[in-house]
Amino acid sequence: MNQQSSQRKLIRLRELIITTIVGSLPKIAMGTAARRKLYPLILRHMGKKVFIQEGVEFLSAEKIELGNEVYLFRNVKLNAWNDNCKILLGDRVAIDRGADISCAGDNCTIELGEGTFVGPYSCIAGPGNVKIGKDCMIAAHSGIVANNHIFADPLQRIRDQGVTKKGIEIGDDCWLGYGVKVLDGVTIGKGSVIGAGAVVTKDLPPYSIAVGIPARAVDSRLQIQEKVAYQQQYNPIAQGDRVPANPSRDRTARKNELAHRPLENLLQATLECIRHILEVDTVAVLLQTENGEQLAVHATLGLEEEIETGVRIPIGQGFAGKIAAQPELTIVDDLSTIEVYSPVLRQKGLHSMLGVPLFASNRVIGVFHIGSLHPRHFTNKEAQTVRYVADRIGEAIEPVLRLWQMPDYVNG
Repeated sequence: MNQQSSQRKLIRLRELIITTIVGSLPKIAMGTAARRKLYPLILRHMGKKVFIQEGVEFLSAEKIELGNEVYLFRNVKLNAWNDNCKILLGDRVAIDRGADISCAGDNCTIELGEGTFVGPYSCIAGPGNVKIGKDCMIAAHSGIVANNHIFADPLQRIRDQGVTKKGIEIGDDCWLGYGVKVLDGVTIGKGSVIGAGAVVTKDLPPYSIAVGIPARAVDSRLQIQEKVAYQQQYNPIAQGDRVPANPSRDRTARKNELAHRPLENLLQATLECIRHILEVDTVAVLLQTENGEQLAVHATLGLEEEIETGVRIPIGQGFAGKIAAQPELTIVDDLSTIEVYSPVLRQKGLHSMLGVPLFASNRVIGVFHIGSLHPRHFTNKEAQTVRYVADRIGEAIEPVLRLWQMPDYVNG
């Protein structure tokens, strides 16, 4: 036992020495390159092209595996300190600043599938096992905690009654909005969307759209196409028309409309995370209007004036319109050298932009672009990241975004 304890202390000492030397070095001082060189000596496995910013903390790094192209941003904490614990991050996992992933007990495995993103200041903890599937998006300040205090005996202190550790499983391609909480023993089915601020206390079937405290499924993504067909008889908001009140629409239909309003907040939280990761000044999602001839901004950070002024960009014109028409990735180092349709881009003083078409069901549904107020040449790696994000947006939320095109109705 003493020999095992001594060995553990030596491993921890090596970990502390290496992380102390290079852990706080900024990128400008070759910190990223130094960590890429030395951290394989302390981690159980570290794949290729791993990006680790300064201030990332490891506890028991020898029990932590990082796949290829993993991104760990400032002040992320990975804690596998307890006995028989493992933290496994698949290829292209990105953990944003301040997130805390902790086994918090013995015999715990926390696994994140490839392509999954965890937003700033989120917490994922054991001691129950946590398994999150591929291509999931978890927005900022979310909590996924696989334990629950037992409090059945009022005569005994809660802290002395132990905890449950049933575990949590989240399927592939799920989207958890800002501040979602997932409690112990829950399984969330593949392709589900959880509204901002929801508390998930029970299992949800695949492709659920769930909101509330406690969270309940208010719709299924598999049934959305039927609703879209119903909505197509009305003019979209993007055209600026209002539809008169329809008395035949019953209370259930109105209730379903209200349930989907938090989904816009989900997209805003996702854009906030993307803007931080890529260190850009503007991020925007534009969607085609119903007639397919124009683009309208549906969500943005930094270009809110385009929504306020109702800018409509004809397909084939301007930066975004040409991307939708071609359709292909476009990088512009100096915006003054090209035709720009939206006056907001000039007014904001944008200098460099990168944009990609949004696809769903093998057709273009819009454009996703980012911009910088300062001269910048976007790299091939950044372009690949933007294309990857756009693909995930197109696949995961295109049916939900269609619901936003529902017109407003007066009461009655």
